[in-house]
Amino acid sequence: MGQSLDQILAQVGDGDTINVSMVSNQDNGIASYAVGSLVFHKATGGVIFGGPRFHPARLESDPGQPFDMFFSDRRLAIDPPPAPGTFGRGPRQPFNANATEKLGVTISLGASPHVMQLSVFGSKSLVTLTPMGDLLVGLGPSLGNSAASVFVVAFLGITRPPH
Repeated sequence: MGQSLDQILAQVGDGDTINVSMVSNQDNGIASYAVGSLVFHKATGGVIFGGPRFHPARLESDPGQPFDMFFSDRRLAIDPPPAPGTFGRGPRQPFNANATEKLGVTISLGASPHVMQLSVFGSKSLVTLTPMGDLLVGLGPSLGNSAASVFVVAFLGITRPPH
């Protein structure tokens, strides 16, 4: 069962990994699903005037292990080949696991609302997230040919590195 961001932050330590799933939906009906892990980094700097710049706490995906992002409009052929002389069906299984995108995710944990940066398709997009129950929900730019997307982030638990 998932936890709220506040529940996660009450337990997490610097370097811990938070397991996350994220979904999005656009007004053109294309949905996405992404799953991966975010590493917690505590706030740094900003204590002494003229010292290091302040960086708020953040959750960040490892560049070497980005999320796998699946899309509902990328379909997989799951039917047997058509009989000779007949027409087969087009691919009909959505969320083709052979056609994913790599997704980088950073969630800044400064004052609420939190800001999520998505790195996909060679560009970066920002989404403002608001707590709603145990989820973070936000409206952000489309990942395709649509005006905007709704994003929902769920926190699934913490994994601590071995000591």
